[in-house]
Amino acid sequence: MPFVLIVMLLAAGAPDALAGDAPKKQEPAAFSRLVERLRDHPEVRAYVEKAETQRLYGDGEAGLPDPMLMLGVQDYALGPSMSRDQQQKMFGIRQEIPRLSVREAKVARGHAESQKTRLMADYAFAAMRARLIAALAELQRIKEQEKIYRQQDRLFEAERLVLAGRVSANQGGTGDLSMQQADRTEVALNVSELGEQGHEIEAMLINMLGEPANAAPPEIKPVAWESDVGNTYPVRISGQDIAVAEQEIKQREGEFGPNLLVQSNYARMYGGDNAATITVGVSVPLWASASQKPKLSAAKAGLRAAEADLGGVERQTTQRLSYLRAQIETSTQKLKILKTKQDSLEQAAGAALREYEGGKAELPSVLKAKRDALGVRATMAAERAKRTALIADFNRYFIEETRL
Repeated sequence: MPFVLIVMLLAAGAPDALAGDAPKKQEPAAFSRLVERLRDHPEVRAYVEKAETQRLYGDGEAGLPDPMLMLGVQDYALGPSMSRDQQQKMFGIRQEIPRLSVREAKVARGHAESQKTRLMADYAFAAMRARLIAALAELQRIKEQEKIYRQQDRLFEAERLVLAGRVSANQGGTGDLSMQQADRTEVALNVSELGEQGHEIEAMLINMLGEPANAAPPEIKPVAWESDVGNTYPVRISGQDIAVAEQEIKQREGEFGPNLLVQSNYARMYGGDNAATITVGVSVPLWASASQKPKLSAAKAGLRAAEADLGGVERQTTQRLSYLRAQIETSTQKLKILKTKQDSLEQAAGAALREYEGGKAELPSVLKAKRDALGVRATMAAERAKRTALIADFNRYFIEETRL
């Protein structure tokens, strides 16, 4: 009787793992702190700084070229001359004024490129946040499965004691004991593999965050989506290429207009008289057919290419989101099926235990039923982590707000 009590105590830990409870809710502060660390990732910061560079370069296009100061002497004789009365010393200033429409187009283009890069920064941040959630979900899965495998190992140990007792009492052969030990090694192999997976994930998190991560993944749901992809990062980023191409066309069209030149001179005549001149110049696009028209045609072709690229990105994004949503739905359905299977195995284990208590079943069959239920629990843990990763991957495509 004491032997049976020991066996049942060893097996008593199993039901805790069969409850099928959802993972504990994460602490928002812990996860939020990790997300803040992602903002400092070199890849994200590089995009942010590049966007600021493009914006400032665009702002600089609104300015005028530096004025030119001029000093000169007119009719300065190198030898004897009869025209000394025509000599004069001059001081002048010259200012070129490029076309306003061209400068405005360059400013707008720089801002459009900056906006595109900032969207790319947000997209990179969203992708890293999704990878962080998936990694934390995997760590949670590893911890849960380690607990399950320890419980399975206790059940194997209980069964070993039963089989060893039978061998000692000449009521069983050593073959069953050897087979049981072989099955038990699978648990050890699973635990070893979990350790390897855990080290890999922890190394990835240190690379992402610069420090080890210790937080549970957030509870997330898929973003409500019908079929419109206009609010996704890939489409918005591709749309900025169109905005850049449109400003390129405006710039090329503006270059058909005139540039202005203003020049003012002050002169001191040889005889002491003062003189001043003001010059206004206008460029004439005589060579536009050879220089500007091809560039304008190229800019229009660039716009058509950007529009075609946008159509391709929209299709690819729709395909990817549809596939991810189908995977999420499949995973959700699999979890429901696994929960049903788990409930059935729990009932079978309970029935086997009652039959054992009534003398109608052997203890190894009870322990095996409990191990099978634990195996389903481990499968559910893996499926939950997979579903969390799928939802995070799905949600990262959608623009919620400008984060950086």
